[in-house]
Amino acid sequence: MHEAYEPIIEDGRGRFPEDIRVKAPRGTRAAVRAAAHIKNTTNAEYVRQALLRCLDLDGVTLRRGLVELSLED
Repeated sequence: MHEAYEPIIEDGRGRFPEDIRVKAPRGTRAAVRAAAHIKNTTNAEYVRQALLRCLDLDGVTLRRGLVELSLED
């Protein structure tokens, strides 16, 4: 499990206190549903994992609610 999944809110409101909403190309929901099915996970979990992987590849790491940048020259 990615370390960004650490609970941030002390009152027990769950592990994912932030909501994000994006516009996407037509067919994205079906593509996510298919990919999640292949990975045997939920749509939401697939999107969370894909987002964290992409951020890591771009040099941005989410660690315990804080953002760390890996800037390479």
